[in-house]
Amino acid sequence: MQPDPKQGERDYFARIGPAGIAHSVGKPFSDDNCAQYLAALTALFGLLAPPPRRIVEFGCGTGWLALCLAQRGYDVLGVDISEDAVAHARATRDARGLTRADFVAADYEAFATTAPFDYAIFHDSLHHAEDERAALACAWRALTPDGVAITLEPGAGHHDSVTSQRAIREFGVHEKDMPPRHIVRLAREVGFRRWLVLPHPHDLTRSFYRRAYHAAATPFELFSRRCLGTLRALRRMFATRNHGLVVLWK
Repeated sequence: MQPDPKQGERDYFARIGPAGIAHSVGKPFSDDNCAQYLAALTALFGLLAPPPRRIVEFGCGTGWLALCLAQRGYDVLGVDISEDAVAHARATRDARGLTRADFVAADYEAFATTAPFDYAIFHDSLHHAEDERAALACAWRALTPDGVAITLEPGAGHHDSVTSQRAIREFGVHEKDMPPRHIVRLAREVGFRRWLVLPHPHDLTRSFYRRAYHAAATPFELFSRRCLGTLRALRRMFATRNHGLVVLWK
């Protein structure tokens, strides 16, 4: 029998231990990348039409993003291949009394629904796919005729990072590069007709809101660092080929 190429993803949340689960459930505030996660959430709220809308989040993990969206008033279905992750997501939902979120343990590369969604979201999850083209095809099928998919994924170089290589060794998970150009190419192949690539939200916020301002001793230094932040922001706006947020219209 051939080994299951997705076993690492299936077992991940069963292997990270109580501290790892507490960290995952506590996101975004438990994570060192809290500012990055909150910037992504702000961008999503800016892109999404106001509730009520139906949203499916593919690769939801223990559900922190899905629960934030449900708290805002969206009807959300979180899909994850890990039964352990889904169990923790449901427990957190029930503890918070959030009735608009539901969770299902399923492979998002083979997911099917009879009730279409207005939005499909991949947040730091598409790069864990065995077949990202199949995952995007599932998103296309899950959407209403005018539905929208949104991806926020790590870009070029992610696979080779120290953190990714450690996760591959320890847990056997997929850690792929997922730059916008790759996502757009596959999305076009599965039927998405329009797309827009935007800077990753945190790339813009960190260009302006920086701890370095505190070290500025004079008004000129403050002005210089603000100008530098503007230049960084402009550079990142035109550097979305390798890293960015992708909006896909069905």
